[in-house]
Amino acid sequence: MTLAPIILFVYNRPWHTEQTLNALMANKLADQSTLYIYCDDAKKDSNEEELKKIEAVRTLVKSKQWCKEVKIIERRTNLGLANSVIQGVTEVIEKHGSVIVLEDDIVTGKYFLNFMNEGLSLYKDETNVFGVSGHQFASSKKVKEATYFLPIMSSWGYGTWLDRWEEVEFDSEKLLHIVDSKKIGSQLDFGDIKYFQMLKQQVAGLIDSWAVRFQVSMFLSQGVFLYPNKKLIQNIGLDGSGVHCKNIALEVQDAIAISHDLVLVHEIPIQTKNKVVDSFRNTSKSNNKHTLKRKVLKLIPPEIKALIKRKLNKSTLKTPTEFEKLKQVPRYTKTSAVIDGFKLVIPDSASFLFMYDEIFRTEIYKFKTNNQRPYIIDGGANIGLASIYFKKLYPKAEIVAFEPDPDIYDILETNITNHAFENVKLIKKGLWNEDSILKFQSEGADAGLLDTFNKSDNSNSHNIPVTSLKPYLQKPVDFLKLDIEGAETVVLKDIAEDLDQVARIFVEYHSFVGQEQTLNEIINILKVANFRIYMSIPGNNSLKSPFIGLGDYNNMDFQLNIFGFKQD
Repeated sequence: MTLAPIILFVYNRPWHTEQTLNALMANKLADQSTLYIYCDDAKKDSNEEELKKIEAVRTLVKSKQWCKEVKIIERRTNLGLANSVIQGVTEVIEKHGSVIVLEDDIVTGKYFLNFMNEGLSLYKDETNVFGVSGHQFASSKKVKEATYFLPIMSSWGYGTWLDRWEEVEFDSEKLLHIVDSKKIGSQLDFGDIKYFQMLKQQVAGLIDSWAVRFQVSMFLSQGVFLYPNKKLIQNIGLDGSGVHCKNIALEVQDAIAISHDLVLVHEIPIQTKNKVVDSFRNTSKSNNKHTLKRKVLKLIPPEIKALIKRKLNKSTLKTPTEFEKLKQVPRYTKTSAVIDGFKLVIPDSASFLFMYDEIFRTEIYKFKTNNQRPYIIDGGANIGLASIYFKKLYPKAEIVAFEPDPDIYDILETNITNHAFENVKLIKKGLWNEDSILKFQSEGADAGLLDTFNKSDNSNSHNIPVTSLKPYLQKPVDFLKLDIEGAETVVLKDIAEDLDQVARIFVEYHSFVGQEQTLNEIINILKVANFRIYMSIPGNNSLKSPFIGLGDYNNMDFQLNIFGFKQD
């Protein structure tokens, strides 16, 4: 059996690309296969961040010998996904006769290449078989047969042949004219997939999809696609990062578990079975389950809802298996994980995922300094993610970290000492305007509060020591972080005259239900201290229609991230 070459199309998603390439390299036939990688160039209006991502992808694809032979094609103009696929597939398939095609968000099971090559070999002379795919659509019933045919194609991990590719009409206007003249527009649709509407949108220039043109061409030729009864690929791009898949809700993402089993390809009659087709076309039961899950999501606190909408999509963890495990851990259940080489104890998976994304992926604390030993104060250190990030950014940094919650402090101490960081001083105290003892309510994760800010009865309330920050501001501070759950205004008033020592400051402002808002006081203090201010809203914000009524979580109705930069 001659192995088909693999084509991978990449652009500006380094994390997704790395997962795709790692999975491909783990395939059983990867070390015998040729891989073509097409790197699209930047759009004319790309900003600096986009250019960095594109360059990161190009550096990544050159970093390993992913397959037996790797050929990298770096485009000098931006073609866009559809044109990139059409041109790239045409170039390679004309040389080899058949191809296997991936995009930068398709993770494959280890026997994906076996299935694809066997299918391409077995059906290469059957001209009504337009392709082979490792994808598995959602269905209302399980398919018993090892392989089966469907009258729809999949652009997620597919293979095809030269003569079939040449049958595809990529002129969408011609296709629409044929469909309209035959009056078969409604026949194009397959369940919830509205191909006729997509074709009209393609003609109107509202979308740019090569796949809908492939599908309609295949339909006109009465073609079919071969599929396995096990899921051999996983799409990890349903997160808003891709061209066509925009923020797919958590409960309807590509949720069927990927299989690493070998699916044998035996010759079967080239026909579609009505029961099999109907099981994929009629998925209303599955959709009803999705509706129920969406209702359940409305009950989730705003912070966690933001995690689902904002954080999960951007795929913050570098090890999806760890990520998947953490998603399944119930709230406030102590666990551990190895992330980016750091072994971490985690008291609450949901809050961890939220913080990890802000700190390590979004990098809200990233700063530049010529000082290789910056002095950093981590007020509200929690389990140590910020301190670890600062040490990763500046290994020689001197860090003083405050955490008042006794249970969380123990985890902080474990996470820091496990990695033998030097010059990190941990202080088991909260920040206030004096040395004192105050009542504190533990939340079990990242939102413990002083009783001052939450008047409700709480059995977890206990005494904690608090201290003034003034003694720690007697020398220049490169970065001061204050994420101290409501105490920020009191602390800033206390240290207002010492802020001349601080070059950069981060303050998470908290507004509490029924209590006076003090944002104006914080802004004034920072303004007097000669800080230039930038603001953003983190996960815990109010409803989209605040005039109708404010939402609240942990007795807070609003949060705001404030970044202060010293003006020259």
